[in-house]
Amino acid sequence: MNLNQDNIFKALIALLQANSVRDCNYSLLNNFSKTEWQSLYQLSARQGVLAIVWSAIGALADKVELTPEQMPDKALKLQWALSAEKIKSRYCKQRQLAEKLANAFAEDGISTYVLKGLAISGYYPTPEYRECGDLDCYLATTKEDGEFVCRYDDGNEVAAKIGAKVDIGFYKHSHINYKGLMVENHAFCTAIRGSRDRKALERHLQHLLATKPSTPIEGTHLLRPCADFNALFLTAHSFGHFLTEGIKLRHILDWAYLLQAEQDNIDWESFYKWCDRMHYTKFVDALTAISVEYLGLVVKNPLIRTHSDLRDKVLEDVLFGERSIHNTSASKFKKRLMIIRNRLFGGWKYSELYEKSAVIDTMQMVLAFFIERKPKI
Repeated sequence: MNLNQDNIFKALIALLQANSVRDCNYSLLNNFSKTEWQSLYQLSARQGVLAIVWSAIGALADKVELTPEQMPDKALKLQWALSAEKIKSRYCKQRQLAEKLANAFAEDGISTYVLKGLAISGYYPTPEYRECGDLDCYLATTKEDGEFVCRYDDGNEVAAKIGAKVDIGFYKHSHINYKGLMVENHAFCTAIRGSRDRKALERHLQHLLATKPSTPIEGTHLLRPCADFNALFLTAHSFGHFLTEGIKLRHILDWAYLLQAEQDNIDWESFYKWCDRMHYTKFVDALTAISVEYLGLVVKNPLIRTHSDLRDKVLEDVLFGERSIHNTSASKFKKRLMIIRNRLFGGWKYSELYEKSAVIDTMQMVLAFFIERKPKI
């Protein structure tokens, strides 16, 4: 489809640009029908940006750029407002519980490095409107001699002592349920099984955590890793999901807001070397190009690549190609089969974007599952 001819998409993009420096054209909203407003609501919900879009609509109404007659009907306005408030309330509750858990870790000398989620939300104009799922964290301690030590096992024990339910069923991370807050306590930042390159990337990410200063999130014991870490971690994480089940516009907004704030604080030469090595380059170029063309990102750093021939192809997959796996109620075995299916039938994602063989890559993943049950770096 032609994205630039789709009114629902154009309206969504205009509203997402509300906090950028680009002048946006909201005139197409003036004559939106009830059906079009409903479609916009559904699209923003699917893409994880419902509260952000509702905030932009409210701002337009406050400035009388949308009259009461041009707004969604009363029922949809109420539904949208309640949904946005629910997202905000959930964020605030998660934040409070995350702080309490981090405090418990800190009492045992453990630092809590937040991976994506709450750490990236701080780059948003209104952090509470960024939808968050689980709390992903990497727990570690820097000893007096400078040694950086993972505290994965200790973190699981601390969580259990304060009443959390701990499930250690996966090599990469445990699952901690702390008063309804789902936490992924990472033994490794990324998936490393079956690949020397992925293990090398993991060592580099841990080195960044150990050597580059992290920032306390608003005076709490929750730490936002350095910009170099976040750039590589977000890329690796979102690309992994893109290959297996798709990503949402929220993932691209994360990238756009990170670049907006940190584009001069990232070692781009090192970043692109890692992207080339890991075959992330075409994907991350597409994310940057989408952020510039559609989300209003202004890139001033000449080291950042802003062109991608696959820009719109990636965006169309984001909008219409999602095949959710991890958020379904399927069993672990069925989820693994779904991942294999999506990899094998990913088509252009492998041939054009990843530039690897889907069959060989999947076979290596399956083989590693059986012969490398407890991988090490």
